[in-house]
Amino acid sequence: MPIRSLFLLLLGALLLTLTGCATPRAKAPDVRYYTLEYESPVVTGQPSQAVIALSRFGVAPEFNTAKIVYRDLSFGRQEYAYHQWRSTPQALVPDYLRRDLQQSGLFLAVNRSGSSLAATHQLEGMIEEWMEVDEEDRWLATAGLTITLLDLRARDLPDQVIFQRTYRESEPAAKKNPGSVVEAMSRAMQRLSGRIIADIHESIAKSAP
Repeated sequence: MPIRSLFLLLLGALLLTLTGCATPRAKAPDVRYYTLEYESPVVTGQPSQAVIALSRFGVAPEFNTAKIVYRDLSFGRQEYAYHQWRSTPQALVPDYLRRDLQQSGLFLAVNRSGSSLAATHQLEGMIEEWMEVDEEDRWLATAGLTITLLDLRARDLPDQVIFQRTYRESEPAAKKNPGSVVEAMSRAMQRLSGRIIADIHESIAKSAP
């Protein structure tokens, strides 16, 4: 092969390589982050002198993630790669529950975990369920919490446990997409919070000396 032809062939191969390198790569989709948005539920009643401390909440292993978990099969659990909560459920749920307890005006004070303010009662929680459930005709947001209320003024352990109850709510999403599921989860959390606050208030009133 003549030197000139070989040179042109090599030059063409080099140009093709440079052109391929200059081609922009496909951009990965941006991750969308979500949080709860709802008005604190209105719970009526006579204000108490209780000071409630929220302990750190636990979470079932399958929901120990900030990614939105969904069930598309009877035994299937999947996660969205680009749709996530701003915080894990065990951080998100107690933070909103603390806000709602404060907003209710039914208690003297509501403390975060680790507060130096002495509490009369302690609230413990476990996130049992926090996911999207995909059904054939609709998508649902489902949440399940186990709440334990303790009276810290009681000396004996059996007397400290006022109640332990599991609460569950399921709310249909307006559309079949993660954003609509988050809106539905906000409505579910609002109802859960209202039920929990009402039970705490009633139980503290009944157990008052």
